[in-house]
Amino acid sequence: MNKKSIAAVIAAGALVFAACSDDDATTDTTMTADTMSEETTATEETAAGEIAVEGAWARTSPMMAEMGAAYFTITSPVDDELVSASVDPSVAGMVEIHETKENEAGEIEMSAITALPLPAGEAVSLEPGGYHIMLMKLAAPLELGATVSIELTMKSGATLTVDAEVREEAP
Repeated sequence: MNKKSIAAVIAAGALVFAACSDDDATTDTTMTADTMSEETTATEETAAGEIAVEGAWARTSPMMAEMGAAYFTITSPVDDELVSASVDPSVAGMVEIHETKENEAGEIEMSAITALPLPAGEAVSLEPGGYHIMLMKLAAPLELGATVSIELTMKSGATLTVDAEVREEAP
C-alpha cells in the first residue's frame, strides 16, 4: 500500500471515529496529507477538507551559520494548532516554531512557542519578522535551489510534509 493510500485509510478511520464519538466531545475531521508542495493552493485543498500550505520556502544560510528558517502560509479547514515541526537529522539537529516580536525594551527577539493557532479557514502566514520554523544545528548550509522537507504536526494529530525550496527571498 502506498503512502497516499495509507493517508486515505487513516483519514477515513478518523472520520468514522468522529462520527461515533459523544456529541459533547470536541471532534476533528482533518484529513492527513502525506505531501504538499509549493504549488498547492489553499482553495483546492481546503475544499477537499485538508490543511493547505502555499508559498513554502527556506532562506539560504551563510557558510558558517548554524541556524536557518522556513516560511509558508498555512490554512486549516477546522480550528487546530501547529504544535511541532521536524526535518531529517541530516538537515538540522533541532527544529522549533518561533515568533519574532518586540520586547518591553523595544528590542526585537525570537522565541520558541508551544503552538501556533490555526483558526478554521483563515490563512496564517509564517514570514520573516513574524512566525517561522527555526532550523537549528544545521548539518550543512542551506544552499540556493535545494529543497528542505519539513514535517508539520497539528494538535489534532494531522501531519503533513511541506517541501520548502531554498531561496534568497520569498517567492
